[in-house]
Amino acid sequence: MKKPRILLADDHPSILANLCILADTVGEVVGAVSDGRAAVNDSLHLQPDVVVLDLEIPGVGGIEAARLLRRDLPDCKLIMCTVHTGRQHIKEAFAAGVMGFVRKQSAYEDLIPAISAALVGERFISPSLRNKGLPPMRKGGD
Repeated sequence: MKKPRILLADDHPSILANLCILADTVGEVVGAVSDGRAAVNDSLHLQPDVVVLDLEIPGVGGIEAARLLRRDLPDCKLIMCTVHTGRQHIKEAFAAGVMGFVRKQSAYEDLIPAISAALVGERFISPSLRNKGLPPMRKGGD
């Protein structure tokens, strides 16, 4: 089976580098950018299977980038990887079309399962966030 093509967006260079190393174990990293506008533009050009976004990112924020990508690349799977883990952030991210919500603090354990789940049409949320009073994750994104 073909490795998924992954684009990552984070404005912290060391975190971005670590996410690239991690994502490269399950896919082919085709892009790594430091702002939301570049995430959208590069995704339109590179056509990745998965885009991992930071919530708070310069230019176009992660939620808006997710909305734009969902509109323009409806088959692309979106994952939010962030330190901002409030209930409202999580709800907004899923409403914008993400399939996975991963705490940066647990990315080492959770990013690969999030990518794997998204690729088969399942939602993923870091286990440490599942007590936020959100509806249960269901297959198919709804």
